[in-house]
Amino acid sequence: MEAWLGQYCINVSDLDATVRFYETLGLTNTSRTEIDNAFEAIMANTDLKGGKIQLAQQKEQDGPIDFGNAFWKLYVNTNDIEAQHQAAVDAGYTSDVAPMRLEQWPTSIAFLRDPDGYQVELVQRHPWLDGDDTTFAWVGQYCLYVSDLQQTIKFYETLGLSCTSQTDIPDVKEAILENGGGKGGKVQLAQKLNDDSPISMGTAMWKLYVHTDDCKGLHAAAVSAGYSEVMAPTRLDRWPVTVSFVADPDGYQVEIVERDPD
Repeated sequence: MEAWLGQYCINVSDLDATVRFYETLGLTNTSRTEIDNAFEAIMANTDLKGGKIQLAQQKEQDGPIDFGNAFWKLYVNTNDIEAQHQAAVDAGYTSDVAPMRLEQWPTSIAFLRDPDGYQVELVQRHPWLDGDDTTFAWVGQYCLYVSDLQQTIKFYETLGLSCTSQTDIPDVKEAILENGGGKGGKVQLAQKLNDDSPISMGTAMWKLYVHTDDCKGLHAAAVSAGYSEVMAPTRLDRWPVTVSFVADPDGYQVEIVERDPD
């Protein structure tokens, strides 16, 4: 039984405007879908390198997004941070931090805001570990606040992911979870050391996806470990997939997806 991270889904107030923002950063709108309650779009690297972002405009959305305290930031990786950042600034998007080289790691970073105010961190590593020095943009990890880092690591390990790194920065403990073979995306978990407030998703976070070759088996493993079942495995009529839903220790909604063999 294998598992890997698929896209993560955030709610936006204007789907077209947010698609244009990520296109300005060099990503591609690879699909659009309308479901009963939302219009959705997937943003990714054209060659499917890295992760994916799913944007959802809820049909009943009225007013600005309520960020709560769950979402921290998402990462867009690049090999030309200066050009990527400048393209966003030239297009009128808000820059919080101009490109700067870090001392602790061999990376340069910058920070932007999307049209709703989500924080986006641009990252260029010197060099990237896979040797890629030409790809302009791809989705890196997305970062969620959690109330108990170790408990949430155990949850994702139960779903078949691996904790590939843990890092302490001032006031925050962090961990990366991903497929051990590098397949799919990454999720970054962050626990604030000086803030024990309960996690609140507001209206920003919708769900994240864990893909697998055995939805029923993975779902059963999570439920057997004591995690909350939201929806039992169900074969969908519209798409060739079986899906289920479970909740992590803070209540984040995780959709487990198994696609039918081609």
